[in-house]
Amino acid sequence: MTHVSGTGAILELQTEKRGIAGLASVGPLDWLDGIVNGAEPYGISPQTLASVVRIATHRQIYVHPSSVSEVLEFCRAVMASELCLAVRPGPRHWTVFDDLCRRSKAAGNLVADAWFAALAIESGCEWITDDRDYARFPGLRWRHPLT
Repeated sequence: MTHVSGTGAILELQTEKRGIAGLASVGPLDWLDGIVNGAEPYGISPQTLASVVRIATHRQIYVHPSSVSEVLEFCRAVMASELCLAVRPGPRHWTVFDDLCRRSKAAGNLVADAWFAALAIESGCEWITDDRDYARFPGLRWRHPLT
């Protein structure tokens, strides 16, 4: 499995497909389209997609939020590929998560980042995100989507 993607990047693609502005400033998301429609296996956490639904439908974030149905259809399309592998916590996840929280001194909002970092580490995935906070987690292979 080659990729696990963060919420922000998927939100960008989902909102770009609707023709409205996304949250972050990462630019065109041809890279995510390429992964989802490419020939290589990719991984995605259902928890990440749940976050996409939560944020993309939030009226305090978007002037014109997506409908729940619209975002769920988008998420279903992302997960529908035979090359998509759902990445879920395994037996070592809590131990990796605990270690990352302690070593990086993660607290508050960084705890969720540590959870996803542990997911990527445990599954052997590279985490794709525009959030540079992930650099704090030892052992995590991560990169910005446009590099």
